[in-house]
Amino acid sequence: MNITAKDIAKNLGISTSAVSLAMNRKPGVSVATREKVLVEAARMGYCVKKEPIAKNQNIRYVIFLEGEATVKETSFYSILLHGIEVTAKKYGYNVLINYFDAKQNWSEQIATITKDVSGLIVLGTEVEDRHIYTAIENGLGNINIPLVMVDNATSITNIDSVVADNLRGAYHAVTYLLDKGHKDVGYLRSTSRIDSFDERQLGYLKARREHGLSEHVKPIIIDVGISSEDAYNDMCHWLDTGNQPCSALFAENDIIAAACIRALKTHNYRVPEDVSIVGFDDMPLCTMIDPPLTTIQIMKEQMGMVAMEILHHRIQEGTHALNSKRIGVYRVAISTHLIERNSANEYKLL
Repeated sequence: MNITAKDIAKNLGISTSAVSLAMNRKPGVSVATREKVLVEAARMGYCVKKEPIAKNQNIRYVIFLEGEATVKETSFYSILLHGIEVTAKKYGYNVLINYFDAKQNWSEQIATITKDVSGLIVLGTEVEDRHIYTAIENGLGNINIPLVMVDNATSITNIDSVVADNLRGAYHAVTYLLDKGHKDVGYLRSTSRIDSFDERQLGYLKARREHGLSEHVKPIIIDVGISSEDAYNDMCHWLDTGNQPCSALFAENDIIAAACIRALKTHNYRVPEDVSIVGFDDMPLCTMIDPPLTTIQIMKEQMGMVAMEILHHRIQEGTHALNSKRIGVYRVAISTHLIERNSANEYKLL
């Protein structure tokens, strides 16, 4: 069934015109409303359709979805889109948007997203190597347009990519907690694995190691689901089975951090008095929970801007890394930094 703007408006309890303004990035709605519309559109599988102007003026932003929770539980993709649009406008490109559903026909979707465009920017948060193999087998390997992947990278083939400096960000988060006097830092790890999370785990281990916590001192790793409810339920189960958290925890993302704060509170732990927590991403929810979450901020808009710069360069140059072994591949890591709020305290003996 085709999802319409009217369907989105009905679900959100707003006017169809407000949905249209939000989806087309026009003035007349607040930033919060636009964000809410984009999140609901992604959840419902809505595809923004625009009449193409001319192939050389169109690029396509493709939001890849499989498990969906990793992307849809955040507003990452909409903030990234703004950065893409800012730079695309500078060079005169029209940005088209599509959702790519891994559960649907791959060859048909690849034919759709590569039609009438000069290049692709793919949000690769949920992309794994197996997906890249499948995409190549279903037609992506035959396209002659450049592609830039954002929020993920791969070593199995030549794909330009823009990623956050996940390892360094996690390293700083854990170092921040250890420097506050905590004897160790537990790790709230997602059961859904993506490259970004694996890099964050490496940063976590590096910080422990450099603070004298040898690998013989087994880290406390708590595996939880990626969605808010799954993370909450898994953390509750971990606590219900007699486990006790250490005085500081680092979460792979803000959704997990917020869910686990809720679970700790239901089990009579105070945050940050009993348990300090630091998240990763700096999503809007960080300032909406109690206490506001200390986290690692990703420069999301800048990632979109850099991805568009790379894509424009490839279009102008007439090169595409995917089908060439003779040109270099861009892999750009955008820096992160700590945003200090109220979810982490100095360590105190109870």
